[in-house]
Amino acid sequence: MAAIGLSFPVAAQDTSAPATSGQVFRVDDSGTVVIDPVLEMQWQPPGRTGTTSLVSAATRVSVQLNLAAWVGRSGRIYMTLPRTAGPTVRATWRTGGTLLPGTLVSGDRSLVYAGAINSPLLRDLIDIELEADGARLARPEALAFGFEIEIDQ
Repeated sequence: MAAIGLSFPVAAQDTSAPATSGQVFRVDDSGTVVIDPVLEMQWQPPGRTGTTSLVSAATRVSVQLNLAAWVGRSGRIYMTLPRTAGPTVRATWRTGGTLLPGTLVSGDRSLVYAGAINSPLLRDLIDIELEADGARLARPEALAFGFEIEIDQ
């Protein structure tokens, strides 16, 4: 079975222009650590039809977002997962309470925080489970999660 490599790439904050309402910025997540960055996907048990091609794996992620550029503002933070050439991946996570739990499909983004930015660092532990079509997962895949922030007025 193929493996999935999980990373949260270092994404510098783009603060070259003053933030105005509705602007989207990449968030520096260089402090984020994936506990198990290479996951060996496991076949899921057959469902009602007696067959399945679904594979999954889980890990824990220590999320640390550098929000220093936006302290005193409010906005919405989204987790992103770019689409790859491989199969569509579904990520589902539970959090320690700072971030919102949720689900994300590759190629989309999902809201993980909304409100005031009161601290330069936002930290949380998330337990994340990944699922993909094992029939299309022929070789190791690399997933590059990221974070974006939209600033309110």
